[in-house]
Amino acid sequence: MSDAVTRRETCRVCESGELYSFLDLGEMPPANDFVEDPDAEQERYPLEVVVCEDCDHVQLRHTIDPEILFGNYHYFSSASAPLFEHFGTYADAVTDRYLDGREDPFVVEFGSNDGVLLSQFDESVATLGVEPAENVAEAARERGVETLVDFFGESVAETVREEYGAVDAILANNVVGHVDDLGDLMRGIDALLGPEGAFVVEVPYLVDTVSNNQFDQVYHEHLSYFSVRSFGRLADRFDMEVRDVERQSVHGGTIRVHIQRASADGDPSRMVHDLESLELALGLDGREAYDEFAHRVERTRAGITKLFELLKTDDVSIVGYGATAKGNVLLNYCDIGPETLDYILDTTPAKQGTYSPGKKVPVREPDVFYENPPEYAVLLAWNYRDAILRNEAEREFRQGGGQFVLPIPAVDIV
Repeated sequence: MSDAVTRRETCRVCESGELYSFLDLGEMPPANDFVEDPDAEQERYPLEVVVCEDCDHVQLRHTIDPEILFGNYHYFSSASAPLFEHFGTYADAVTDRYLDGREDPFVVEFGSNDGVLLSQFDESVATLGVEPAENVAEAARERGVETLVDFFGESVAETVREEYGAVDAILANNVVGHVDDLGDLMRGIDALLGPEGAFVVEVPYLVDTVSNNQFDQVYHEHLSYFSVRSFGRLADRFDMEVRDVERQSVHGGTIRVHIQRASADGDPSRMVHDLESLELALGLDGREAYDEFAHRVERTRAGITKLFELLKTDDVSIVGYGATAKGNVLLNYCDIGPETLDYILDTTPAKQGTYSPGKKVPVREPDVFYENPPEYAVLLAWNYRDAILRNEAEREFRQGGGQFVLPIPAVDIV
């Protein structure tokens, strides 16, 4: 095995439980490793999903060196209009709940990407981003968001605390699942968070991932797949508590988890108890539910492969819609490449002109799609389905009879 890969034998959350393997997607390159040269060789790494038999935390067996995954990143939050809107309401909610009435309020976000969330706080709120990818951090600075280039943990938190003081809210959006050493992360939260402050986290919700067959959420960056119960177990280790949980529709189903010190004012909301009960009712504390999920994934691959065999002919054009990380997982797992897809359209300039990881499908700008619309577009960005269908309703592709192929949660033509 490559020196860049570490195999885990104990749980990231409880650090003691044995790991049960239930889903293996094979070996593939990192899902955001777009390349300039279609003939370039790419390292492939195992993608195996396990569950802790002690605390029921779902996670990847193998960890890839984070410098490989995040050193030069191609994902920019600002490229997604629905996500931009989501972060606007998110900033307002954090302000109303944790910042109003505070003297000199201060917010830190780690994994802050290109600063879209922090840029939407009022000027009276001091903000700091912590982002490991230099190219993305530079985009945040251009947006006016002060950004430190580093991986967040105890050492970085102590440095920030010494220079800036305690924090009223620490935010992390679709990034906690990327962290291998959750103990170091939580020690950082403990070092930086004020007595009544809150650690507010958004992550894809395990219930949605399993219930809606979202296997393409599984990629090397996503080391953990959280439930409310596993967050509770993690917080408890550091004398903290899950105080509230909100379900969100973004990214196909996420949870916004509010964590505070156990000594802070307040008690857990009813929603915390309700979602913990839901997880148990769905059997997420045993092997059977995960084994059934793996069987559905295998059936989905067979269905996708069969559909493309039927659709693809010499005079039919099929393209991908959205050069997403999840889409790249699907293409590699289902063995779909340029023999099936003519190209993938994407609005992110950094991706245009590159080739998708592993399968090497060319990524093109949207103008190509509209100038010569294909017969079919595979909705790789299915998590934005409603917004995409709404935006495309009156445009050339749909008006000319083009149809979307929906791969998740079940294979369908829209």
